Order: sequence, then structure tokens, then C-alpha cells
Amino acid sequence: MADTDEPKDQTILVVDDEIDVRALVRDVLTLHGYRVIDTGDPFEARRLVETQTVHLLLTDVVMPIMNGVELAKRVETASPATKVLLMSGFSTAAAKGSGRPLLTKPFKPSDLLNAVRQILDSRAAFRRPGPPAPPPPG
Repeated sequence: MADTDEPKDQTILVVDDEIDVRALVRDVLTLHGYRVIDTGDPFEARRLVETQTVHLLLTDVVMPIMNGVELAKRVETASPATKVLLMSGFSTAAAKGSGRPLLTKPFKPSDLLNAVRQILDSRAAFRRPGPPAPPPPG
């Protein structure tokens, strides 16, 4: 039986409105054995996770139709086991405040591969922040 940690067994959905970025990410990940699906349409991305197993959503944060944080929330609702990695060339408050991992553009192929592997190897999908801790007694 194949080890599920092998890239060939893992599907990554890449969502970015820039076709050149999608092509670069797809090429790097495909060369390293991952199965990659890519789209520039967040609504199509949501449909894809409803019809097939996607291990990781790798999405741009700043997109015209729907931002990546909103897409991540919708994907997590439709497919709770799908992990999320955001990427952005901008340091947006939405990305930082989401608590999700963020890969800053531009990135080297090795940075992309390391970030993807780290997320896929993590035990759980994104953990939503819990309520704030109560103030210490005293």
C-alpha cells in the first residue's frame, strides 16, 4: 500500500488570478511529484473541492472575485480535511488576522516546496483560533 505522505498521493489546488504565477507553482509542484489542479476562479475552486479529494488549497490572498481568506473559509466548510496555505505579495491584515500560514511572494521554488511539505506533514488542517484566554487571577 502506498504511503500517503508521498507527493504522488497528494493533490494540491492552486488558485491565483495571475496565470503566470499559477503556471510557475504548478510546474514546480508537478516536477516534485504532486498532483496539481489550478484555476483563477475561486468559485470553480470551491466546486472542485466538493467533487474530489484535495489535500491542500494554495491560494493567493488578493484576487478580484473573492479574496483568498474568504475562499479558504468556504473550502474549509466544504472540505474540513483540506489544509490551507495562503500566498501573497502584499502584507494584508486579512491574511495576518486569519491565523493561516502565509507564503510571501516572490518566493524561491525551495521555499514553496518547504512550505507545502510542512503544511501537508502537519497533523491537522487549520485550527481556528479559540476564545481568548481568561485573564490571570489576581
